[in-house]
Amino acid sequence: MSQPLSALPPVATALGMFIMNSVFNFFVSSGSGQAAIMMPIQTPLADMIGIFRQVSVLAFQFGDGFSNVLYPTSGPLMASLAVAGVSWIKWAKWFMPLFLIWSAIACILLTIAVLINLGPF
Repeated sequence: MSQPLSALPPVATALGMFIMNSVFNFFVSSGSGQAAIMMPIQTPLADMIGIFRQVSVLAFQFGDGFSNVLYPTSGPLMASLAVAGVSWIKWAKWFMPLFLIWSAIACILLTIAVLINLGPF
């Protein structure tokens, strides 16, 4: 997995980790469950690619956190929508622009983190 990614710039790898975590969160909506599955993959991958582990964790946090408020597989979201009497379709149409803004900000912050070599202090 690291061979094809080593040809990419580190910024692209960090953004790919963010997108991968966002997609994977649809299938495993539990943050701790997703961390148990994804971090053993992402940590050595970050080491082999040459980005700090903190950037990998940041990509995980953004991917897990933002999508929890959109995906219908999130139990707390669906329960909240049911209590409020709002359909998921209506919520998704309203929330999608904000989700895209958050994702763009996450991409900018991940790019900055890679460029400033965000790492252990």
